[in-house]
Amino acid sequence: MPGTLVDAGDIVVCYLDRFGRRRELAVTKAAEVPFEELAPLDRPVPYPGRKSFVTNAWASATDQSLPCGSLRQQHCAILLDRDPAVGLRSAGPMELHWSRQGRRHSLRPAFVASRAGRREVICVQPEELTDRWRSEQEVLAVAAAAAGWQIRVMVPPAGVALDNLELLYAARSPRWLTAGQDRLLAEQFTSPRTIRSGVRAAALPPLSGLDLAYHLIWARRLHTDMNTPLAPSSTAWAHPGEVA
Repeated sequence: MPGTLVDAGDIVVCYLDRFGRRRELAVTKAAEVPFEELAPLDRPVPYPGRKSFVTNAWASATDQSLPCGSLRQQHCAILLDRDPAVGLRSAGPMELHWSRQGRRHSLRPAFVASRAGRREVICVQPEELTDRWRSEQEVLAVAAAAAGWQIRVMVPPAGVALDNLELLYAARSPRWLTAGQDRLLAEQFTSPRTIRSGVRAAALPPLSGLDLAYHLIWARRLHTDMNTPLAPSSTAWAHPGEVA
């Protein structure tokens, strides 16, 4: 899709307001719209005639439910949930519209999130980087400059890193946790040791102690090598100041 970039004044952003009403606004006037607080423009649905993946990814940090239309989007939602700098977030709350060379175009970023007081518009990188993708990113950059947004392109994890992330995600919110158990376990990892030995040293039940260790890794209070399969025999450690 070669050609001159569109002007910011030619880009319109479509969204649902707090009352569920569909709105269209010039992107040059969209700086104050809290997209991270708004509902998805449309809920994802499976493609007709083929199997697709539509599910909700729960944001444990903010108690929000993010509807995802693909596994790649869901995996990026999990990454966002583990990022302590990310606050409120929404999945697909906006769509950009513009015309170029007589043709209408649109782009719907995967997420909008609040990060350290700035609005971050997030796209999930496709498996194949096409000319269309590159052109859309150029238009998004023009829109972001006009609206004061940050742009982030996320690459979903794969392989062992994805397996480990999903294992940690399952332990992200241990409602069964007894007060003080998390600190007791974290104190066993002031130097690197296996997860199994740390659980044993804290005198915790093996299964619930393992889940708690995974929760502490999810919360970045313990650390491990995410590029090797996570198991009770994996080595974990706490950085100074992260035990509390």
